[in-house]
Amino acid sequence: MKTLSPLKASLFALFASSAVFVTAVNAAPAESGKAEYHKGYHMEHGGRHMNKGGMHKMFEGLDLTDAQKADVKKLFAEQKAARTESRPTKEERLANRTEMLTLLTAPNFDETQAKALMSAQQEQRQTQMIERMKIQNQVYNLLTPEQQAKFKARFEAHAGKEPRG
Repeated sequence: MKTLSPLKASLFALFASSAVFVTAVNAAPAESGKAEYHKGYHMEHGGRHMNKGGMHKMFEGLDLTDAQKADVKKLFAEQKAARTESRPTKEERLANRTEMLTLLTAPNFDETQAKALMSAQQEQRQTQMIERMKIQNQVYNLLTPEQQAKFKARFEAHAGKEPRG
């Protein structure tokens, strides 16, 4: 068997130890790793598998009674059912997408048609926002005067912050 020179032996040892170190670091559970950050971020900020967020977060910390929680849950279920019923059909969504593609790929851009398309989308968003505000008002009116005061204080504190985006 051939023996390695001291230089080659030390380089080999350095390489082997760094390979073991890299493997150990990658195998160790990440405490603040990217995957955990993104998972937590999406769970807190509107991810698909989110338990709480959006309107739920607005009323967090108000110490709702069991009856209030049941009423809020009922309101949200009714809103979800209404939202599902008013959702455009698959055919309508496909037609809208086709209309947009036609507009974008036309030899001459039709600004009037683009404005009409945008106007319809804005009207739909406005309707959704109004429905969201209605449900928030209904939930607010379920609160006791003390809970309402706490909610107003929290809302005003957040109103002074920079908007996200």
